[in-house]
Amino acid sequence: MKKATIVMATLLVALTVAVAQAETCYKLNPFVDVLRLNIQVSEHSAPNPGGGQHVLVYGNWIASGFYTLPVVGARELNKGSTSQRRLGIHGTNFTSLFLGNSNCILDGIPGASWSLNCHGGAAPFTNSGSPLASVNCSTLPASTDEVRGPAAGQ
Repeated sequence: MKKATIVMATLLVALTVAVAQAETCYKLNPFVDVLRLNIQVSEHSAPNPGGGQHVLVYGNWIASGFYTLPVVGARELNKGSTSQRRLGIHGTNFTSLFLGNSNCILDGIPGASWSLNCHGGAAPFTNSGSPLASVNCSTLPASTDEVRGPAAGQ
């Protein structure tokens, strides 16, 4: 039993060391929408010519005064690149915005354009913009009801 406990403790420490965590935020310009995302970088043990890591993201898609959507996705290398990463997330919507669609997918490259596509309602909803801008998370509220401008889901 003691050996099993030591092995489990060692395994947990190894897993903790192998995964780096941080929060990052993006703004969906020209709209008020902000993505507050926890980033988990998981290192591969085997060599990987595509960058050697996968990046899991999850968090909150906030449009002040309109909605907050829980999201999950990844930030992976863009096709043909060894440095540029593409952000892809899935959010669930419970509001009448996004034409009442319940499933929204956002795709974009940080610093460049983004697009969203929502399904699950009477008609699909799409929108896009540029840039998907990095913003300082410490200046943003976790969530708020204050309306500050148009939202991407309107």
